[in-house]
Amino acid sequence: MIMDLDTAIAYLPGLLWGALVTLELTLATLVVGMFIAVPVALCRNARSTLARWLAIVFVFLFRGAPLLALLYMIYYGLPEVPGLKESWAWVILSRPFLCAVLALSLNSAGYLSEIIAGAMRLVPRGEIEAATAAGYRRLAVLRHVIVPHTVRLALRSYGNEIVFVIKGTSVASLVTVRELLANANQIYFNTFDPITPYLAAGLLYLVLVFIVLQAIAFAERRLSPELRIRSRIGDRQAARPARP
Repeated sequence: MIMDLDTAIAYLPGLLWGALVTLELTLATLVVGMFIAVPVALCRNARSTLARWLAIVFVFLFRGAPLLALLYMIYYGLPEVPGLKESWAWVILSRPFLCAVLALSLNSAGYLSEIIAGAMRLVPRGEIEAATAAGYRRLAVLRHVIVPHTVRLALRSYGNEIVFVIKGTSVASLVTVRELLANANQIYFNTFDPITPYLAAGLLYLVLVFIVLQAIAFAERRLSPELRIRSRIGDRQAARPARP
């Protein structure tokens, strides 16, 4: 059995709508995950033993826990806690989309905090000491020295994490979020065609991943002077006529 183009074209709007929901899930997860990961990364590199151990426990729990189990615990488990439905948290836990974002963000923050903490440890100590000796305060050193280096060093790993988040959004279909995979499942239930909807959904996932990888590669070239120089040299060599 091969892909049915008529079915793919007929249900393409639904798949594109699901891809849009997947993109919304991804962007929300990246924003919330970053807000969680940055403090954890700072604690991971802190001088305080307590702060480091709290960060280690966070990373161990949310990086090691299966994403599906974490989502089920948030969506099905937390509402059973007495008094929670009468609290402000019920505004989040009563909505499948927000529950999915919370689960994905906690899982992503477990990985992202280690990426950020590792990149911060790779910042050249000489530049930090030079900025301190020049009279920069701690926040100025963080802003002008540590953050730019951390962004550049963590960018490629962050791109991989974005790809993992895009693929991880597929679990949201199990809590009634109509993202890309959920729409592909619905098409399968309507047509009993197991090839066309999932193949089309897979192609849309590949398109999203390709766009992300290209954007990360562009950002990496812009933030890395050596890559820009190497690219210009390659362009000049390609434009140079070959010798007979």
